[in-house]
Amino acid sequence: MRRSSRSILAPACVLALAACNEHRYGFYPGTETDGEFTSTISTTDGLPTTLGPTSISPTTVSPTTVSPTSVTITTTETTATVTTDPTFTVTTESPHECELVLPAVVPIHQNTSLSAQGDDFSLSCGGVGGTDIGVVWTAPATGRYQFDTIGSTFDSLLAVLEGTCSGKELACDDDSGGNLTSKVQVDLLAGQTVTLVIDSFGQSNAEVLFNITEVPVESVCPDAVFDPVVPITIDGQTLGAPNARGGACGGSDSPEIEAMWTAPFEGLFVFEVIEADFDPVLYLLDSSCNGPEFVCNNDSSGPFPAVSVFMFAGQTVVLVVDGVGGSAGKFLLSIHEG
Repeated sequence: MRRSSRSILAPACVLALAACNEHRYGFYPGTETDGEFTSTISTTDGLPTTLGPTSISPTTVSPTTVSPTSVTITTTETTATVTTDPTFTVTTESPHECELVLPAVVPIHQNTSLSAQGDDFSLSCGGVGGTDIGVVWTAPATGRYQFDTIGSTFDSLLAVLEGTCSGKELACDDDSGGNLTSKVQVDLLAGQTVTLVIDSFGQSNAEVLFNITEVPVESVCPDAVFDPVVPITIDGQTLGAPNARGGACGGSDSPEIEAMWTAPFEGLFVFEVIEADFDPVLYLLDSSCNGPEFVCNNDSSGPFPAVSVFMFAGQTVVLVVDGVGGSAGKFLLSIHEG
């Protein structure tokens, strides 16, 4: 999950243009400067794993807790309704090209067959001309999920598409599960629907075993260390991060990420979220991840939070980007002089 520290120089991705290809939480490999300083990001998580050509654009949904259930389905239901919680209902109407619609539970260990299936999907990692099948599934809670064909005995490819059957590709893999099986991990919000595409290398009538499991996410702070320069803007995403803390003004029920930053000189500094696709909370901790809270803000700068703090040269803070009501997503953070 988290790898060795590295320094990154790359153009920042802009949320409005959906230019990021992020499937892991954290601060992304890019910064922008609008002053005389040149900045970099030194992360403790390394580059986010890029598994597909497009990015996740989640809609803010409050988490729904579903008790873990192992599911084995041997028949295809074309019209059914599976209710996992009084506030969370999934209508499983089988769409075009998708043979299976699964209940919103984990873990799932599913047997199916490629017999009599066609070649309906084109994947970025291969599978052209191969036999494939689409499976629709909805995440029961916000978290990181693994999709794999481990246990199958044929040469498989596997992809995860956003939405039902024909959405954007979020991840694609060939053979990383070992023994010609495939494995991907994707961060999803509660209620987010995806399509799992199981493909084969060439035509196949193979029996398929595929699995959907939730992957624990380790909480390590900070997620990044920014160079002591201003002004800078930093891209990031909280989706899939652990929920280990909260601020005085909110965030206790949402995932968060942290970054350490040191003032390059004495002065008033402004920390603000200038763009986000969820409802963010921003707070600062003194000196370390275990330090006392300096200040916490939720929505003081229009729809997004901002805080101003006077700092001495060499003074260190840990800034935390959190969310309201279980929300998570992408953001753009700015640090500049006040």
